[in-house]
Amino acid sequence: MSEPKISVIIPVYNTAKYMDECLSSVLSQTFREFEVILVDDGSTDGVSPAKCDEYADKDPRVIAVHKPNGGLMSAWIEGAKKASANYLCFIDSDDWVDTDMFEKLYALTDSSFSDSEIISGNYIVEKNNERRKETQGLKPGVYTGDSLEKIKENILGNEIRPITMSRCMKLISRKLLLDNIKYCNTSIVMGEDVNIMLPTICDAQRLVIADECYFYHYRLISDSMAHGHNQKLLSNLELNDKTFKDILRDKKISTAETQLDREFIIMLFVVMKIELRYKAPNVTSRVRAIFLKDDIRKKIMSTHVDISSKANKLLYFCMKHPIFPVVQATRFILLTYDKKTN
Repeated sequence: MSEPKISVIIPVYNTAKYMDECLSSVLSQTFREFEVILVDDGSTDGVSPAKCDEYADKDPRVIAVHKPNGGLMSAWIEGAKKASANYLCFIDSDDWVDTDMFEKLYALTDSSFSDSEIISGNYIVEKNNERRKETQGLKPGVYTGDSLEKIKENILGNEIRPITMSRCMKLISRKLLLDNIKYCNTSIVMGEDVNIMLPTICDAQRLVIADECYFYHYRLISDSMAHGHNQKLLSNLELNDKTFKDILRDKKISTAETQLDREFIIMLFVVMKIELRYKAPNVTSRVRAIFLKDDIRKKIMSTHVDISSKANKLLYFCMKHPIFPVVQATRFILLTYDKKTN
């Protein structure tokens, strides 16, 4: 096999039932100069580890790595460290991609920026009875110099991000990412990808937003929406706030404070949705307890965030007015929508 130009990193944890679709879409790429690193993160289903080995045995482009369970972040970090190509492409093992993704994205790279660029496509959310295209907030094009610096000053704290902070649907310079792994905090359970993409984007010298290019298919599984319910979500949000502020300060981004104040509110939307979806008898009281906390309420009422979608406007109203009838009505609307789309 010739020297790979793209290292495809696929973390695996008990996802055997999705792996064939994922690997088929990867190994059938029209672009041929790539390697695939399957990182089995201590799977316990008795099937996924063997499936990783099977693919490695039958295709010389595939490398199987087995490690003790350490979480998604630890898995893709392991894969990134073992990668040999100049560009990394992350794909989650329950997702799949169009077979021309590598070819189309690699055509947008620039060899003079091979150590410091990010090439991003768009993606499609695949959820049982719903299929929707999601487009990057930035207009398609090439961003360098001053235009890229302006993006870095407003990368967080927006209802629609300029660029999604996901590892996936992108080609990322390997050196650019490896130089920023030091910022990764494995205690973060919501916003793991922001933890690496934030410093990586801050150091990028070239950012390309591909036109159209809805290559990546993100499988949204209702049982695990946004990581499911987690008792530590709020404390994790506070950890995110500190971690991300430290990153922006270290990268000399002057808008660190204002970006993260708005980001805190944006992430409260996620907390609200997760709490409202929680199947428990005391949901309304739990939501009120969170959003009536003095520090949370002060942050909500003192930080302005521009909201445009009807769904988020409803959640924002609920956050500002967490009285019983508002919380109950918001939950009813959210659960009704979930039933229609699951």
